[in-house]
Amino acid sequence: MLLSSTCQSRGRLIPCKSSGPVCIINSGEPQLINEDMRAIIEGQHLCFAATVSPDGRPNLSPKGTIRVWDEAHVFFCDIASPNTRSNLERNPWIELNIVDPLSRRGYRFLGKATLHRDDDVYRQANQRIFAEEGALSPVHAVILIKVERALPLYSPGYLHVNDEYEMRKMWRDRRTKMEAEFERHIAQRGPFRPDV
Repeated sequence: MLLSSTCQSRGRLIPCKSSGPVCIINSGEPQLINEDMRAIIEGQHLCFAATVSPDGRPNLSPKGTIRVWDEAHVFFCDIASPNTRSNLERNPWIELNIVDPLSRRGYRFLGKATLHRDDDVYRQANQRIFAEEGALSPVHAVILIKVERALPLYSPGYLHVNDEYEMRKMWRDRRTKMEAEFERHIAQRGPFRPDV
């Protein structure tokens, strides 16, 4: 496993300009999901998953059940993702992006997925999601990803703030205004209701 160097600036770790972003790459061994990665995942439960369609085009789909399985794997439940599932059945490579919207940072996880139905992984994942959320839609499969590469994601906005606390305050204030604007939009248009 390789970890590029970082340097300190005003009490925080930043990428060294000479070596590129902080990057953890699997050298054949399972990727260790560190404490910060786990905190981002467990704090969000929402990621965007990229797979490759049969014609070579990208397929990007939100997943609202992302969790850490162990120090080398993450998983999500396939609830309404027939394209993601069929893409992974043909090509197991997947990349997940998870970002905290206030901290404006997160991670990209690349790895190979396995689909689980009616086995121990499927049952344990469903039990865990149900215990945490209290309800669960029908799950077609559990997608378990062995992480082979993890790259940090962070906003260029960090060039203009001192630290993550300042970033979060700035975006908390912005989000309040943005949410109010969107609430006005919903009030004018009417609330969305899916056709099921």
